[in-house]
Amino acid sequence: MQTSVEAIRLNPLIPSYKEKFIKNLSKEDVKVAISGVIVSKAEGKIIIDDTTGTIVTDVETNLSVNDFVKVFGVLLPYEEGFEVQGHLVQDLSNLDAEKYLKMKSLLQ
Repeated sequence: MQTSVEAIRLNPLIPSYKEKFIKNLSKEDVKVAISGVIVSKAEGKIIIDDTTGTIVTDVETNLSVNDFVKVFGVLLPYEEGFEVQGHLVQDLSNLDAEKYLKMKSLLQ
């Protein structure tokens, strides 16, 4: 039987993804959206850097290293940090990454 936290994390009816910086992630976060640059990619995992930190994301994508993206998924807390079980990846390569992240920081 699932605990209530596991059930919440797996429930697709939980409200929308919350856009976060990696440094501001907490165990209370469930569905997150993280914007950053793909710094590494291997076998179904990508590592995203949003200038405040890096995070491993378990998601398949055809995008390349150095592409600016937004990853939507469920946050998985571990003793040594977090990982995102990715649901989808949005290509933001047409945006100015520096301006986008600056605006995001002003809105939070």
